[in-house]
Amino acid sequence: MTETPEEFRQRVEQIDSKFHEDFNRRSATFRERAFEYEKLTIEFSHKGFQTLTYLNGGALVAIPTALAFFKADVARADVLLTAGSFIIGLLCVVIAQMAAFFTMSKRAEANQFFTTEQFHRVAALSHPNQSVQNLEFQKEAEAARLNGGGRIVRSNIWRVIGLCFYVASVFAFVAGCALGARGVLTAKERPDVISTTKTPP
Repeated sequence: MTETPEEFRQRVEQIDSKFHEDFNRRSATFRERAFEYEKLTIEFSHKGFQTLTYLNGGALVAIPTALAFFKADVARADVLLTAGSFIIGLLCVVIAQMAAFFTMSKRAEANQFFTTEQFHRVAALSHPNQSVQNLEFQKEAEAARLNGGGRIVRSNIWRVIGLCFYVASVFAFVAGCALGARGVLTAKERPDVISTTKTPP
């Protein structure tokens, strides 16, 4: 017995519903864990950005105080290189934060497209198979799926960019500390300090 288009539609809808019910039942635990891990990742990255900002910004502000404390006549080039390293570190943090913003915004856009895809797929089931409306909704669903996948790819690219600049900020801070230490160790004691520390005749 040949089934009618309506019977075919109902059968496909039942199969689709059962598939999603089984999938949701089996994957619920893993999706919840993934969501928790993603929240922790965002929290850790936020704290990491704050720490790097404090380190580079604090070190930059502390340069004059450090020079006064060590009472050393540090060469201007060493001071500029040290300050430049910390400034580069701050700029890398800002770029990494921008990359993190674009990473999450692209993922949000992707999920909007995936939501649209599901709407069109459900709408396609409400029309006879291979009908004009059915094919049109399936076409829209595929287009939304492709757009969502493209956003995920761009999100991954932005994530890699953010990680690169995050690591660059750490290296900039370490380089600034090393340059500052070298400048202090190779500097000469200031003449005014020498004159005040001499024993009077």
